[in-house]
Amino acid sequence: MATDRLETAVRNFQHVNQMVERYTRLCRAYVNLSERFHQLDVDHMTLKGQVVPLLKALKANQVKLKALEAEKAELQARLDQQAGQHLQELQQLTKTYEDRLQALSSQVAELQPLEQLLNGETHHELGVAEEQMELVEATFLEIEQDSSPDLTGEEKALLAAYRADPNAFLAAAADAAVGSTVELEEPVAALGQYYYSEQVPEGLGR
Repeated sequence: MATDRLETAVRNFQHVNQMVERYTRLCRAYVNLSERFHQLDVDHMTLKGQVVPLLKALKANQVKLKALEAEKAELQARLDQQAGQHLQELQQLTKTYEDRLQALSSQVAELQPLEQLLNGETHHELGVAEEQMELVEATFLEIEQDSSPDLTGEEKALLAAYRADPNAFLAAAADAAVGSTVELEEPVAALGQYYYSEQVPEGLGR
């Protein structure tokens, strides 16, 4: 009887020991889990502390990116506007140069008839004309120096007296003798012919 009780007590004790061991293992597991959870929480807070600045930096970069995109759009619009203006100016300059080229071509076309002045025949004719003009100028100079080269000194003196005062000269001639008058008529007529006839150089006929 006592043996049965002892065996029952031993079994109960063994059962309690097993329960104690199980609870002990369970407690250790909870403690280990708690420690790991605490470490995980610490790691989570550390990671959160590191992620927040990254998120702030990301947000700031997004704002900068939007600002850069807006600036890029504005610069592109300005570039397109300037390109349009430059194209318009280029077209205007092209038109201006084309108009000037057309005007120059017209002037060249107008000057084409003058090309014949550059050939040898024209140069020869121009040289001959220059020689003739030199002869004419020399003739005019001789006429200025002596307009009556064919007259004698006495005839030139009579002509000069007549030019100085024709009325007095004729009155003096009328008062002279008839024979003298007759002798003077021919020289006076000859002088009048020399005075009033135009001595035109050869080649310059009226």
